[in-house]
Amino acid sequence: MITILNTSDKPDALLFEAKDGEEVLGTLTGRFEDGLFIISGISSEKFLIDGLCRAAMNYAYNRVINSCRFDIEDGEIKSELIRLGFVKNDDNYIPDIDYFFTSHKTCGK
Repeated sequence: MITILNTSDKPDALLFEAKDGEEVLGTLTGRFEDGLFIISGISSEKFLIDGLCRAAMNYAYNRVINSCRFDIEDGEIKSELIRLGFVKNDDNYIPDIDYFFTSHKTCGK
């Protein structure tokens, strides 16, 4: 069973790990800055990227941070984020996480 949890002990720096038991399968790093959640790194197999992003964005939203920006340089990861609908070629910003979850990208799509 794969679990995704924030393993950082810092209040403004986040490290989400996707684990199968003790084996780390993927990570997502991010931070809170001026009411914005910034995702700065993802290291994962493609099949875990959606789950890592959703877990991290939900974590931010539950802490009253409702906007997110993806600062991802890795071309392969960015291509997968585009394919999954998290970002577009010319737009890496989600202004309303709640709207994104309820209207834009649902699990059923």
